[in-house]
Amino acid sequence: MRDLRQLRAWLERYDLTGNEAAVYIHLLRVGSEVSVLQIARALKMGRTPVYNALDRLQDKGLVSRRLADNGNNFAATSPDNLEKYWQSRQARLERMGGHLPGLIASLEGVAAPVGYKSQVNYFAGREGLEQMTYNSLRAEGDLYIYEMQSSMGAFVSQETAERFRRVWVERGTRIHQMTNLTRVGDFTEVEQLTWLWDIRYIDPEILRIEFETLIYNDVVAMYSYGGGEVFGVEIRNQALAKMQKQIFVAMQALARPLEIRSPRGVAELV
Repeated sequence: MRDLRQLRAWLERYDLTGNEAAVYIHLLRVGSEVSVLQIARALKMGRTPVYNALDRLQDKGLVSRRLADNGNNFAATSPDNLEKYWQSRQARLERMGGHLPGLIASLEGVAAPVGYKSQVNYFAGREGLEQMTYNSLRAEGDLYIYEMQSSMGAFVSQETAERFRRVWVERGTRIHQMTNLTRVGDFTEVEQLTWLWDIRYIDPEILRIEFETLIYNDVVAMYSYGGGEVFGVEIRNQALAKMQKQIFVAMQALARPLEIRSPRGVAELV
């Protein structure tokens, strides 16, 4: 990947601005310490945007600064530091993501009240189903699930699924799950999840689960990811959600509990 424009485009994907990418590539090519004036002249860029880019690159660990007789000189650090920066950024975003549902709820709490309005939202593709699952992190108290698979791994990555599970644990969300499966294999390293998990087998002669369904708050969300179709519908309506919760509880009475055999999620019908 030696084309400089392509290098710059890739760096922009990794959270560098266009100016930051241009300055960093220039410093790598020079291979020695240079002044702001030298950078500005070489790139035909004003000194102020060069200073701003250097400050942000320092924050990312990609540039070093040394005070010389003629002022501050700058040099690029090892490209390996880009991976360190990206890993640190991802970890910070993951921590922030865990607090986002609570923040959204708090912001909604201070917003000016408006009349209640039902909503229907359509989602397409795996990214759409991931967004629908993310929305369920807002569940207050209880989350009711008709599960087709043993876990959400059918439409989200394991890393993303584990992040969602950690949020449910942090928020103390009780997960009530019904399935046509008689056994679930291990699927998680978030061991505390099993403390909040009630999973039951419902005979397909009584209820064949053909749509993944989540019910929480005033939301009923339904997924389809079989037969080449990957889509979901999310309905926000208080009366519908209340009725669906009542139906779920009625079905629970006809279902048999799976015994949880492992903190990693192994559960079997006994």
